Amino acid sequence: MEKKYTKLSDLVDSTFTIKKAWGFTWKKWDAESKRMLTSDRYEQGFRKVYSLETDKGNLDVGSGQLSALLEAVYRNGVADINNRSFAVKSNGKTGMDIRYYFNPVKTETVQAKIEDDEYDKPVDLSGIPF
Repeated sequence: MEKKYTKLSDLVDSTFTIKKAWGFTWKKWDAESKRMLTSDRYEQGFRKVYSLETDKGNLDVGSGQLSALLEAVYRNGVADINNRSFAVKSNGKTGMDIRYYFNPVKTETVQAKIEDDEYDKPVDLSGIPF
């Protein structure tokens, strides 16, 4: 099964959910062969990218983008982006000038409703000694 990849530019003005955050690898685009070269260690011209498995496909992000994602969900010393959804915005520019902004999507918490009629009845306070 071939992996599906997505680009951040395709996710602007939409949301995506990170299913799993993987480690980093070193990557470089080779224009001659028109394919991405990867390495387990630094080599001249390669850049460090972090791989994220999302509901829209695999997404490679740089350290600045990963930092922004982690900072968006940071609470009390913990930042976990696994199984979190984010809305993506950009500054509207292209190329090297583009900047991406991530906002976590708040998930609705389901409140357990007590369906016992005993709790819905009015309370008689006259029997309570004050």
